Amino acid sequence: MRKIIIEPTVFEIENDKIDAKYSLLISKSMEATKLSYSPYSEFKVGCAILLDNGEIVLGANQENASYPICICAEGITLGAVSTQFPSQKIIAVAIHVSNLEVPASPCGLCRQSFLEYEKRMGTSFEYFLVGKKHTFYFNGIENILPLAFKEL
Repeated sequence: MRKIIIEPTVFEIENDKIDAKYSLLISKSMEATKLSYSPYSEFKVGCAILLDNGEIVLGANQENASYPICICAEGITLGAVSTQFPSQKIIAVAIHVSNLEVPASPCGLCRQSFLEYEKRMGTSFEYFLVGKKHTFYFNGIENILPLAFKEL
């Protein structure tokens, strides 16, 4: 048996020290939480995706009384990118949950979806998981999706 060590690289940054070129993206992720329809959980998630043409696409989670058919903010935003800007590449993603102190990370389904988009676009994205005072930053979804499901 061989031990495999997986070391993700995630940085914690104070919000007031984030590179200015991403400050609009991060504020848009916070604004996007206002688009959330979450009357059952009050878990308001906003996602903002920066494209290579400078466009920022927003999305927010949409709940339903039947929880299994709720749609995550990340999935809505990726779908909007794919259908509205099919020839653009994703540069960066910012995700914010309005009622949490600390940054929240995407669910497993959304992590796998991001991996698929990175593969489709042939590049890793920069990610910002935005909390009230700190943001987690990493490049490439595999940093939070070790042993990802991939095509062989």
